[in-house]
Amino acid sequence: MTLRTVLTMLDGVDGDIIDLEAARHLAASFGCHVDLLHVRRDALSAMPMIGEGISADLIEMVQAQVEKEEQAVADRVKKVYDQWIKDSGVPEVKTPSKAVTSSARLIDVTGPVAEHVARLGKLADLVILRSPSLEEGELSAAAEAAIYDTGRSVLFSPRKELATLGKRVSIFWNDTVEASRASAAAMPFLKQADAVQVKAVESDDFDTQTVKDFADSLAWHGIKADARIVEEDHRSAGEALLDAAWDFEADLIVMGAFSHSRLREMILGGVTRHILQVAGRPVLMMH
Repeated sequence: MTLRTVLTMLDGVDGDIIDLEAARHLAASFGCHVDLLHVRRDALSAMPMIGEGISADLIEMVQAQVEKEEQAVADRVKKVYDQWIKDSGVPEVKTPSKAVTSSARLIDVTGPVAEHVARLGKLADLVILRSPSLEEGELSAAAEAAIYDTGRSVLFSPRKELATLGKRVSIFWNDTVEASRASAAAMPFLKQADAVQVKAVESDDFDTQTVKDFADSLAWHGIKADARIVEEDHRSAGEALLDAAWDFEADLIVMGAFSHSRLREMILGGVTRHILQVAGRPVLMMH
């Protein structure tokens, strides 16, 4: 596949600069178009539960205050976006073009964030979002929508500036459909990488030959990849894989997302969530 269109979000916070840098990396590397999405809260849906006796004047006052706050955030987003366009040299293009060159546009909408991410994510080749922190715990509504409702790959940015992106790629392979989809979606990165390593955790119920077979199959695409089997050594599977990725000095991790059901992942935690929270580098995944 080709990487031609990217969707990411701007929230009017300091972390927007980091996401814009990831977008700049992709625009420069692949000549792709980046849609920068800002979603405002709807003033009516932001209202608390209204009981009897609440006056219409009070309702209007609260709604006006919400609209004022959302406009202030949107103004900050627009200011950051305009400065990024100026500094990055990425041209602003508001209508689709078949020209293979980098471009960007700002999309400012109002409503439920999950609905907008699901709708626009289906139109992109890749969605970029910030990784959840240990303090946040659960995935955001935007992240859930991107993973489960778009059918696209999601690149989670690690909340820090990136020196490189996709030069040294670690693929976490567990012979699942999700890992296969993620690896296929990562092909544009793999073809430009300087080094690729396929990793899996050794276990009694996993055929390690599949790791070597998958690494060998990448040669059909002109990609030289090494296979590595990782021992847990009293670590969790996620910790073992991350240690191996750090040893490899990977600047991109590719993996399947949430091989279990949503409910089971919610109860048990899971490798996916652990890696997103502590990886400290971009993670590209697909469900």
